[in-house]
Amino acid sequence: MRPILAFDTSTPCARVAVLSPDGDCLATAEKTAARHSSNLLRLCDEVLCATGANVSELAALACGAGPGSFTGLRVGLAVAKGLALADRITLVLVSSLEALAVDLAGSGCESLVLPCIDAGKGQVYGRLYRAAGEAPTPMSTDELALLPEDLCRLVQAQAAGAAVVAGGNGVDRYLEVFRAHLGAEAVRGHIAGPSALAVGRLALARLARGERDDLETSVPRYGRPPDITKPKSAP
Repeated sequence: MRPILAFDTSTPCARVAVLSPDGDCLATAEKTAARHSSNLLRLCDEVLCATGANVSELAALACGAGPGSFTGLRVGLAVAKGLALADRITLVLVSSLEALAVDLAGSGCESLVLPCIDAGKGQVYGRLYRAAGEAPTPMSTDELALLPEDLCRLVQAQAAGAAVVAGGNGVDRYLEVFRAHLGAEAVRGHIAGPSALAVGRLALARLARGERDDLETSVPRYGRPPDITKPKSAP
């Protein structure tokens, strides 16, 4: 049985892991940097060397598709496609928010979890999930980019009084806002995610269902249109 290589670049920390077909972590590495273009391939080489595996021996490449940093997501998917293309390795994309929800659920939460990734411009990406084993269930149809205050109000309405645990670098950036709205006991600061391990396990679940992504047409899930695509207002 062949391993898979998984990584996520939706935040300033690039996280990479090699997983067994059963979802066990065989090797992991991470690096925080302003840009991932100079370190992601090195991290991939590091974890592959640690396990003695070659790219050509991989069963699949799993990549966090966002939402998150626009530049980080482009770098991550470009590397995933580049590595997969030469040997026609299966590509599997997963939501970075869902991976972060897995990390939050795995930290001992038996309630609702709110993964939040910094979206810039005073906003966070977020989505409420019901913690349920290794596969949290989303409680809304969309991954939203909102002001943290607005996200908290929406989540309170969705939770209907149930306990919510929030975490991620979006929460870290607006820690006091989340504490004020959700309560200090609901906020988990400095959750190390989305982890490559969570990305890999979600990808393995997709593979078990016969799902995969197309190398040519796959694009990052930015969460909102890049500013450059917005039409300029008339003078």
